[in-house]
Amino acid sequence: MKKWLLALAALILFSLGLFEYVSRGTHPQDSGTGVGAAHPTRLTTGGGGDLLVADDYHVFSVDSKSGGSERILDTDGPISSISYSADHTVVTVYNPNDQTSFRGLYIQDKQSKSFTPYPTPQWAPGRSYAFGDLLFVASADRTVQQGNEMTKVGIFQLKEHRWVKEWLVPGGVEDVEGAGKDVYFVTSNNASTSSNIYKADLVTGEWGKLIQEARRYPLDQVSVDTNGDIYMMISQRHKSEWSNKIYKFNSQQVPYELANNFVSNTKPYSYSMEALQGKMLINRYDVSHKTVDLEKPLALLDLKSRKQVQLAWDHRPVDVAAMGDRFAVLGEDGAVAIVATDASEQPSRQFQIEELTEARTICAKK
Repeated sequence: MKKWLLALAALILFSLGLFEYVSRGTHPQDSGTGVGAAHPTRLTTGGGGDLLVADDYHVFSVDSKSGGSERILDTDGPISSISYSADHTVVTVYNPNDQTSFRGLYIQDKQSKSFTPYPTPQWAPGRSYAFGDLLFVASADRTVQQGNEMTKVGIFQLKEHRWVKEWLVPGGVEDVEGAGKDVYFVTSNNASTSSNIYKADLVTGEWGKLIQEARRYPLDQVSVDTNGDIYMMISQRHKSEWSNKIYKFNSQQVPYELANNFVSNTKPYSYSMEALQGKMLINRYDVSHKTVDLEKPLALLDLKSRKQVQLAWDHRPVDVAAMGDRFAVLGEDGAVAIVATDASEQPSRQFQIEELTEARTICAKK
């Protein structure tokens, strides 16, 4: 009788252990931080397309030649950025209005047909840039230290799924632009430190500011031309005498003075910019919403002659990407314009992504 009871007890314990093991293997694990887990992704990717575009919760792969699109990812939170390298596609997600929701990265390796979510409970991932197996990430949140706002930035290893390096920079990160293994990012003013432009080497981890004696100009955009020239802009987001102006960085001028390196302005509105082969495509966007529709919301600037032409387009541009020898501009309503570097009156052509009605981000697969 005792042997039978012992055998029965052992069987019950074994069954409970097996149930616990199976349960752990079939349900997402809680990070223990109070941050929600992402649901498994249900969409798979088609291999085609040369653009990635997104609204707040959906990513589409787009073929700029045919105008065809395919929804490849539904996220569990608002999309803050999309980055692409030959080895990985990364979508960052963060909801500033819900601290318990999923925050992290959706990563698709080149050999995979779907995205895998990776939570970053200690991060609020914002702007990003991918190079090979490395991802530069700037936090969308700021922290206060000794009375000054600071922003965390870091380098994430996409194959090993770990942080290689993390550090703090003064102010908030307003814009990020990558060029090969180097990434450039613009910071805003804080209580004691001026807005600046920084350069980081993703391979070595070395980083530093480019303007050694910065003044309190509210820089908020950076773009790197094909030849390596660096341009900065103070957009219409910041109201001052410096608004809507573009400047070229000159490493030989010490101390660097913004006013001595003026290139052009795009009054009365400028929002974002992208440089390519000696030309700059500028999105003209009134952030005050007083002027919703501009007849010519795009400007094409020749960076050598500094002549500028404005292009007609019946859509409100929200983002722009360089691809090959042309620009791809994303409209708020899901329209995409292809703009040649020698355009003079309007985009070369355009098409509509029907499922996309509140577009936010465009990224070239390059």
